[in-house]
Amino acid sequence: MLEEALINIGLCGVLLFLVVRLLPQRFRKPVSKTMAAILLLIVLCLSLSERSPVGLIGLTSSLIGIAAVVTGYSLIEEDVSTHNLLILVLCVSSILITHTKDLVKVFLEWEILSTAVVSLTAYHRNKEGAEAALKYLMLCGAGTALALIGIILVFIETGSTSIHSVPSSSILAKIFLLLGFGTEAALFPLHFWLPDAHMAAPSTASAVLSGVVIESAAILVYRLVFGEELIRYIVLPLALIGAFIGNLSAYKQDDLKRLLAFSSFANVNYILLAWATGNNLATVYAFLHVFAHGLLKSALFIVSGVLLAEYGTRHLSKLYGVASKNNVLKFTVILASLGLTGAPPLLTFWSELYMGVGLFQFNVLVGLGFMFSIIISFAYYFRIFYTLASGSNDAVHLRHRVALLTSFLLVLFSLVAFIFCPTIVSYFGL
Repeated sequence: MLEEALINIGLCGVLLFLVVRLLPQRFRKPVSKTMAAILLLIVLCLSLSERSPVGLIGLTSSLIGIAAVVTGYSLIEEDVSTHNLLILVLCVSSILITHTKDLVKVFLEWEILSTAVVSLTAYHRNKEGAEAALKYLMLCGAGTALALIGIILVFIETGSTSIHSVPSSSILAKIFLLLGFGTEAALFPLHFWLPDAHMAAPSTASAVLSGVVIESAAILVYRLVFGEELIRYIVLPLALIGAFIGNLSAYKQDDLKRLLAFSSFANVNYILLAWATGNNLATVYAFLHVFAHGLLKSALFIVSGVLLAEYGTRHLSKLYGVASKNNVLKFTVILASLGLTGAPPLLTFWSELYMGVGLFQFNVLVGLGFMFSIIISFAYYFRIFYTLASGSNDAVHLRHRVALLTSFLLVLFSLVAFIFCPTIVSYFGL
């Protein structure tokens, strides 16, 4: 039922896009934004009726998608209707690949998602976008080929393309599936496309890419191959290394958006690390971390887009004190940055705390590695809010008030979710 509804919503989005293209130029932006937001609201309602982890992914995807569509109205200068369609496609296909139970359908949905990602990566039609899109096509195209080989092997060995037949397939088929879909999930060392894609794509697209897409790919990897103990023990050290490298790489960045991209790489490896242990507590709260991380990271990506639009740069060294006299921007930056370190009272506190407890239950050294990786993130997130929110800056820009308010609302959702964490875990059957 959910799968059919999501496919119909995607098709409606394409049809509405074609209709919008026939409208006079001045009507395209408002009509496109309204239609995309309505469709994503329907996705949100459908997700709330789905009492499973898929529902939580749908809630995450729809909330971030609506934020991207709303903020894109002022932050996107190019064809907004195309942007909104691609955002809708990303959100819908991300949910579908976590729900669909047939490998052939998963592969088709994967290809649709990948097409939307590469289109948004090259959206600005400049040299940087072309290079990033080419890197994505090379790495994730190779990953797609490996995933297809894995699907073929599963069919040859089991006579079925059902996801439930994957556990009966050979370890070779599972390794191909891991390598193929793990590329999109930014599993170390298959992550090299991610920072460049974030740098080239619009900030609104980065919000969805970071908050939804790579996590949905990680969930697909979890669904397909994490039932195999050998696969989990392959992923475990890679994910732990990836968490360290992501945070250390973020620490070195001056461009806010590139810093956030490496942080997203670290966080998706937190999630994969938790699932690789097989510990029940770590597994449950890794699913919650998809939601918790997605809200706050999307808010900061939107902030990076606002800063670029207002000041013409995303380099922290050139943005000292810009949030000091804008309370909405200041509180968004401070709360989101603190939250992404796992500090209360944001939902990430519970997700990182219980992931850490689960990792310590599994192995003390793994738990310590996770803890030290998070400690590294304190340094660069402190730098973000200290640089942007401390001191003073006479220039107070309020042109993008809707975008700023939207990013603040995402943080507010995280604050509310912090209070209702047990309810969320119970409601979605985590």
